[in-house]
Amino acid sequence: MATDDLQQHLNSLGDRYPKLGQALEQAAKALKDSGTPISEQLLQGLINYNRDFANFQQKLQNRGQTTAVVARSLVDLQQLYQKVAPATDEGAIPQQVLSLLEQILRLTHSEQKDFAPLQQAHKQAQQLKQHISQADLKSDPQLKALVTGQHPLNILLNLVNSGDQLNDEQWAKSAEILDNTFGKSLGVAISRGKIVSQSGGSTTTQPPLNVTAVERPTANPDIVILEEPTTTKAPSDVIIVPSVEINPQPLTIDGQNIVFGNTAIVGQPTGKPEVKPGTVGLRVRVHLQGLGDRDFGGGEYAGTKGQGRRLEAFQMAINPPIPGLDIQYMAHIAQVGDSPTASNGQMVGEPGQNRQIEGFAIKLAGPEAPKYDVFYNAHIQNKGDVPVCSNGQYCGTRGQSLRVEGIKVWVEPKK
Repeated sequence: MATDDLQQHLNSLGDRYPKLGQALEQAAKALKDSGTPISEQLLQGLINYNRDFANFQQKLQNRGQTTAVVARSLVDLQQLYQKVAPATDEGAIPQQVLSLLEQILRLTHSEQKDFAPLQQAHKQAQQLKQHISQADLKSDPQLKALVTGQHPLNILLNLVNSGDQLNDEQWAKSAEILDNTFGKSLGVAISRGKIVSQSGGSTTTQPPLNVTAVERPTANPDIVILEEPTTTKAPSDVIIVPSVEINPQPLTIDGQNIVFGNTAIVGQPTGKPEVKPGTVGLRVRVHLQGLGDRDFGGGEYAGTKGQGRRLEAFQMAINPPIPGLDIQYMAHIAQVGDSPTASNGQMVGEPGQNRQIEGFAIKLAGPEAPKYDVFYNAHIQNKGDVPVCSNGQYCGTRGQSLRVEGIKVWVEPKK
């Protein structure tokens, strides 16, 4: 089979699985909620996809004369394809580069259609697309970078499609390249799932024309069904404005150490943190699957939505400190159970151990505690945004294997 035919077969699989997965999610929800059987048409579609997946893998193995690699996902197939059908086929290179550029041009920001950093990436992709027919792929540095997987556009597409497969160091290096090329806000938008394909869902992962394969983590067998966030009339519910802070400075206030992860972080203060009127300053650090530590302020949503990433740990501290007021919290951790109560920047959870937080509770302590309230809610797998809890109420589930994907916490003086 020619390289172009293999690529078309791979593209066909990539085009089919988002729609098939969406239909399966809906059918699974109907089966769970009302016992509705899965349709014969959907079952046949699954059978056909599995058959074509297996046939494509067999063709790759025959071409490469090896059966050592077993592909368990489309990403694995794409990596296997790059090994047995390398981009040294000069006739296939332009088509592969064009396909990559088309995927870049289909990317959009889910909330800001005129998102400047992405528009800059689109402009680069369009210029390269127009240039490719006249350029020498061997001598043109930009096109050569695209072919070898080193161009910032390769990095952009890889983060959008496969960011959850990167470890923290790989993500940080990729994000740094995007920061230097398009600005920090593009990496932030990707980490929060804001960059999507106009065709719906994630794009077909084409990039690595010669990109180094990334070790794929064990797949989560759960079918994730995310519902639209529900709104309530509670006055404490506000529009979520996500933080744009990625690499914060060490947390120090007035020379006092704030303890994070049971280890003191020392240094000199870089200035007073911003505190919204009517609220108490708060710093929240969360550890997210595939993204590592991220810092947020009080009232900001700390986590992701729609990416299937688990919250693995969190810690928080009143910032700046208020004498006589402490914040305490616990978490329910998968396979572990309820954690001991932590306070004032100590970490709860087990980052990097593949154990999700499934619920948590937060309360205030100390002589000044009666003068304040703490409010919090979460975005939970299969449930979406849950109602706001306060002052020690448990937020989440137990025994249902439903992950918390993000939290929002704020402290207010009693009225």
